[in-house]
Amino acid sequence: MRRSPAKEGPLSALTTITGTAFAAGAGRTVDSCGPGHEQHVQRAGISLATASAYHGPPELTYHRALTDWHVEPALLVLLAAAAVAYSAAVRATRRRGRAVPVRRHVALAACLATVAVATASFLGQYADTLFWVRSVQLTVFFMIAPPFLALARPLSLAAAVLPAPARARGRRALRSRPARALAHPASGALLFMGLPWAVFFTGWLPAMLRDQAVDTATGVLLFAIGFVYYWSRLQLDPVPSRFSPVVSLFIAFAEVLLNAVLGLCLIYAVGAGIAHGYYAALGRPWGPSLSLDEQTGGGAYWVLGHFIGVPYLVIVFRQARHHDRRAARAIDASIDARTPDGTDADHMRPWWETDPAVAHLGLNTPARSEHRT
Repeated sequence: MRRSPAKEGPLSALTTITGTAFAAGAGRTVDSCGPGHEQHVQRAGISLATASAYHGPPELTYHRALTDWHVEPALLVLLAAAAVAYSAAVRATRRRGRAVPVRRHVALAACLATVAVATASFLGQYADTLFWVRSVQLTVFFMIAPPFLALARPLSLAAAVLPAPARARGRRALRSRPARALAHPASGALLFMGLPWAVFFTGWLPAMLRDQAVDTATGVLLFAIGFVYYWSRLQLDPVPSRFSPVVSLFIAFAEVLLNAVLGLCLIYAVGAGIAHGYYAALGRPWGPSLSLDEQTGGGAYWVLGHFIGVPYLVIVFRQARHHDRRAARAIDASIDARTPDGTDADHMRPWWETDPAVAHLGLNTPARSEHRT
């Protein structure tokens, strides 16, 4: 997920030599120039020394943000394999007479594209240099790519092409106790809402910045937890237990609010000093200060979280509305089935109109009262 720091080249060596010569010359002339000039020379020498000690990527510009791409071969192979497997599964499904909607193709393409952008673009190149870039990258892994994969419904596609024994094993795995616990609304919400706080406000992030293995494992974990959350809440694929979409709606509201709280904590420097030792040791001579970098990262996390959270709320709200309509139709059908043809209309009167205990109170509905008059 990162590019190794550039080795020191001729330009870096020239900068080091120039800084050394400048400091030496300043030491010879400082006595004749006064204390003010001495402080100025010292600051200039420190600036040059810091620049010469920096071995990270060059200053991030708009041009570099658009053109600085570096694709890791392993990641490219993984994304290509996922696309090929999906295409093969779609062809097999069509041969069996089942159509796969275009919107699912678009969802998978969006998932693969966002992962590629988060790793191969400037997000992957500057994630170890700027906190706000790292914040954007984690948001993509955690909250943008996973819902696209959930909308692609990979489990349904796999169930359509796998042989019967494999489908039976998959159903048993979904009904297992660990799967039910992981997909439960409480545990899923706790993992999804608590994981970003753990990454930002513990030693997790510094470990990611210093260790490539921890960095890669964290990216995979964030993507997996994000997928489990959206898969179990959208319930488009087979799930261990189905819950009312109203539950998902309330959880989605809570997630959006907590995401805003986390973003505000970063913006207003409640978490001042996040991985401060690492970023200070970089000696980055360009770009925003450490505090401004952190505040920008908090704002980016907040905005991107709402960018995906609001459409997700709309989807869940529509699911809840459709679920309510289906439940109403089922209740009406059940009542119609229990009511024989030719039944007197009074059979369907509200209970408070026919119960002798309360009928004398005159608790009639307006429509019934007008009909009787």
